[in-house]
Amino acid sequence: MNLTVGCKVAWTESVYTPYVEGETSAFIGERTITGRITAEGYAKKTNYHFFTIHVYRAEGVNAEEIELNSKIIRRGVVIYPKCRIISTPENYEELVKEKAERKENSSPVCYAQSKGLREGFED
Repeated sequence: MNLTVGCKVAWTESVYTPYVEGETSAFIGERTITGRITAEGYAKKTNYHFFTIHVYRAEGVNAEEIELNSKIIRRGVVIYPKCRIISTPENYEELVKEKAERKENSSPVCYAQSKGLREGFED
């Protein structure tokens, strides 16, 4: 799966009890979030892929903690396992190529503005 700026995605993530030092957080359920990727980057030092996502909808356990029309950041390892792409931008193939070329870089950069993908966010 190749997630790029402009993709509308829905994924299910695990939800745990709040972290308390010295204790193990307990799994309490899952929530599904739908949104559009507005920025993505790769941290070479930690090998983490990060996504900034404009949230349209959240359902499930503690969904009220996710503010609609806000932006959240998630690591790729959280999104990829239970993700489906709802729609892709018109220039998806170009963005996939560009992403492969950028992977060498470690600076997360927002490409949405330069690709004309900031406007709207409507379905």
